[in-house]
Amino acid sequence: MYPDWVLRHKKKGTNISCINGRYYLYAVSSVWNKKKGRAQKITNEYLGRITEDGFIPSKKRTAKLDTPVTVKEYGASSVMATLGTDVLSELKNGFPEHAELIFTIAALRLIEQCPFKRLENLYKNSFLSEIFSGLRLSSGTLSAFLKNFGGNREKIVAFMERFIEGSEHVLFDGTKIISKSEKMNLNRNGYNAHHDRDPQLNLLYAFSCETKSPAYYRIVAGNVCDVSALKLSISESGLENVIVVADKGFASEANFEMLDEAGIKYILPLKRNSSLFDTTKLETGDKSAFDGYFMFNERPIWYYCSGGVTVFLDGDLKVQEEKKYLNNFEKNKEGYTMESFIKKQHGFGTIAMKCNAPKTPQEIYNIYKERMEIEQSFDFLKNFLQQDKSYMQNEKSLETWAFINHVSLMLNYKVYNLLRRKNLLSKFSVADFFSHLKYVFKVKINDSWHLSEITKKTRDFLKELELHIT
Repeated sequence: MYPDWVLRHKKKGTNISCINGRYYLYAVSSVWNKKKGRAQKITNEYLGRITEDGFIPSKKRTAKLDTPVTVKEYGASSVMATLGTDVLSELKNGFPEHAELIFTIAALRLIEQCPFKRLENLYKNSFLSEIFSGLRLSSGTLSAFLKNFGGNREKIVAFMERFIEGSEHVLFDGTKIISKSEKMNLNRNGYNAHHDRDPQLNLLYAFSCETKSPAYYRIVAGNVCDVSALKLSISESGLENVIVVADKGFASEANFEMLDEAGIKYILPLKRNSSLFDTTKLETGDKSAFDGYFMFNERPIWYYCSGGVTVFLDGDLKVQEEKKYLNNFEKNKEGYTMESFIKKQHGFGTIAMKCNAPKTPQEIYNIYKERMEIEQSFDFLKNFLQQDKSYMQNEKSLETWAFINHVSLMLNYKVYNLLRRKNLLSKFSVADFFSHLKYVFKVKINDSWHLSEITKKTRDFLKELELHIT
């Protein structure tokens, strides 16, 4: 199986050959073989060599043409330029000199999941170089841009504010980014869920529940507690109606006290063995002891309130968790015992949440479920963009790096929300979206651009999305 960057150059009437680890493209045709009773492939002209940075036409073929043939990725580039129109417009308002550069870098990193060092060649082979022509993306130029642009934090915040105005609920959370630069003061030895003690940064993120998209970010030192940084972040962002929603590791008496003193609203889940709520009603198994129920995704969620904590019971989840535990017990996995099962049985399918906002149990539950969106943002940053580590060497470069990632994340959610609106998230991911579209090309022959062939699978995909590539 050839790599994706090789297959994108395979078109009708061509064939790829791998010789000593190098990839070559040939023109092919077919003739009917009477003896064999079938069509037989004939390899014709050598067209050129395929590299990770693009297609290199053969000198012999180039010489035959008055104007060399140019092939550029078109599908993903053109669609992102269309979906991201509002993002580009606000970039031009805030950063007129750098708007097209920022948008192009963000879009390329989203489409190709590439490091900065590959951007120049990818830009040349992308139709973004036709839409936004004349951009300089050499290593030296990008290095200077990263160092200089990061001093525009005030303008960056103003840009983000324009995408969050009017949002009723905004969720805040944080994640750790590893950074071993010796030239920064922000990367400090800290602690994360993986017990990693490498120098790290703390990336705070806000997510808008209304627009279903990332709204704000801020980088703080890796040894700074999330709570102590939240108040300043909320003040800088100008956000209102903020509700902090974090994971179970965030819930502690000290953090609750700090949040209450700072006047910050929160919805925080508690560990199932927490002493902050009474489990007696769960242990009776009597639903009449609960305060009521509501429907969520067509299944009942029972709840009761106890000392400022709301306890929820999802019967379907309870069955799943019991089944999973007992399956592990049957496989004799370490730590899974019947004694432990009996102790845990009343906690299966439950979640307890402490909330200081004036919300009903159903509102609390729904808002907490929105947290999956911000977790997905972090997954995208760390997995899709491979940004669980930063190699930036100073604070200004780091700020630029984070802002470009933020714009990529905004563009990512343009795609994600398009799939959501078309009810296609169960069938396709953002990665699927780009795996289809980035193999739609435009070919320039004698100064005229032509749309390449589109496979039936991609045509069907575009039809489901109601997208038209012209």
